[in-house]
Amino acid sequence: MNGKFRVTGGCQCGAVRYAVTAPATDLYHCHCSMCRKVHGAVFGTYAVIPQEAFAIEKGQAALALFESSPGILRYFCRNCGCPIYCDTVKPPASRVYTAATLDNGASPGHPPERERHIYAASKSCWYGIDRKLPEVAEF
Repeated sequence: MNGKFRVTGGCQCGAVRYAVTAPATDLYHCHCSMCRKVHGAVFGTYAVIPQEAFAIEKGQAALALFESSPGILRYFCRNCGCPIYCDTVKPPASRVYTAATLDNGASPGHPPERERHIYAASKSCWYGIDRKLPEVAEF
């Protein structure tokens, strides 16, 4: 990859803008019931990065926080409801951002072998997972 890695993204209404300065170490499609409800979709797609590689460039005040389970902090735009990122409090601390909020379908730069479906045992019964990617019953 030439140059320094940098991708940008934001929420649907544009109130929140962010920049990512490191390629994702993992990319996963989470099928747990919580992620399905948060996204209103059959799964949520997340890119995992070091916390210091993610910066809110605009709209910090527009972010709202919801602790969806102990130690899982979900940040979303309080204007449009768009989920932006999650932090885990328990070690190892990490940041996961919603890869679909990247501008223009930009790639999170993840290694293809690190893409997978997680919590596949919890998937919607009517959705068939593409068998090209590994599946993990839990996380």
